[in-house]
Amino acid sequence: MLERADDLLGDLEIASATALAVADLGPEGGLGLVVGVRAGPNRLLLARAGRLVAEPPTELADPFGLARAIACGDLDGDGVEEIWIANGDPVRPEAARADRLFDRDRGGFRDLLADDPTFAGPAAPSSCSVLALDREGSGRYGFLAAGPRGPSRLVECGPEGRLHDRAASAGLDEILDARVIAQGPALGPGLSLFVGAGCGPSAWFEPQGGGRFAECAETLGLGVPDLDAVDAAFLAADGAAATGLLCLRRRGAHLLWLRGADGLWRNAAPPSLARGSAAAALLVADLDNDGFEEIFLANAGEPNRLLGFRERGWRPLDPGDACEPTSRPTAALAADLDGDGRLELLVGRAGGRGLACYRAEENDNAWIRIAPRTASGAPARGAIVRLVARGHSRWRIVGGSRGNGEPVAHFGLGSCTRVERIDIRWPDGTVLRLHDLEPCRTLSVAHPHPAAKAEPGG
Repeated sequence: MLERADDLLGDLEIASATALAVADLGPEGGLGLVVGVRAGPNRLLLARAGRLVAEPPTELADPFGLARAIACGDLDGDGVEEIWIANGDPVRPEAARADRLFDRDRGGFRDLLADDPTFAGPAAPSSCSVLALDREGSGRYGFLAAGPRGPSRLVECGPEGRLHDRAASAGLDEILDARVIAQGPALGPGLSLFVGAGCGPSAWFEPQGGGRFAECAETLGLGVPDLDAVDAAFLAADGAAATGLLCLRRRGAHLLWLRGADGLWRNAAPPSLARGSAAAALLVADLDNDGFEEIFLANAGEPNRLLGFRERGWRPLDPGDACEPTSRPTAALAADLDGDGRLELLVGRAGGRGLACYRAEENDNAWIRIAPRTASGAPARGAIVRLVARGHSRWRIVGGSRGNGEPVAHFGLGSCTRVERIDIRWPDGTVLRLHDLEPCRTLSVAHPHPAAKAEPGG
């Protein structure tokens, strides 16, 4: 059961919130919660002494943006993450605004897209979904942005500091009505990409090496026409190591795809999960530190739902205060912003009190948190962390499937008193194994081979 955590929010007043992300602003700024607000102003909240404190307004506020989605990643390799805010409108494309790509600059921010002539005027991206992607393992992240019109963009920073759209050379320049982009360890050692569409076919991109991807949704059984996707996440479908893809839909039953022995993905959502709803946002995280992830489905104008993996299946749980039967949620995110080892559930809402915070009832469950870093010291988003405790294996993606989450792999351990092994796989394929770890601590892990980092390619 989830309880209100108003102590974290204090007296903050946010009238509306349409997108959420956690950004690492470097040694001086620390972790910040970026709150996107339709027609602004966007807000930046910093965790200070167990409470979120609002930074003074800067250019990040962007009072005319639509803040559809947010992603964070170290674009230029300076160790500090940039923030992409997608300002597209899937319903009224003519009303969409240009996306923003904010770089921390002398305590404030500047918009790199607005400063680059390549992306000025009609060429400016206007996206509904965005994901930070280190496709070459260089420690420099590009932003894969897609919307209702035109091909997807993959904006990367070249060695000369200029921005380039490399979607075509990466094989990612599909024309899709993209509503969500998710990444997960599905087939090979790298991360697969799923693009859920509103209208028309969805897409699945599989890494081919050298920073290139191939689209193969049809051959895998995932080319669903008119999916009407709302949100999606990769998760441990059996509560352990098997990978599943959960997709929320605006109309019809929600889907949980699992891969069969023949290589095809098929829907295996149990009734408790498949039951259709006015879905608005999805979160997968171990909120109570019992060692198994929970699924939180945020619904507009009807009760939110919470499910947990119990008795070898996904069972309904009591969401407690997070039920919110009449609210209009827009986004959900989990992060340990007060540093106590328990994840807070943050829910963005349109209208009323725009940001709500919940946490699981206090318990004695153990936990461990792993924060891999790039060669430049930025969060290694997209790194895969696998843990073995009591012979039980599980995995997490740093930054989560959507890439907008806390850049930490959080594992609940239940009553475990030792972690047998942790394997960290960076986006460049480097693997580091840690043995015999004590629980209830956060480990920041530097990249073991910084000299092997390469400059971004073409």
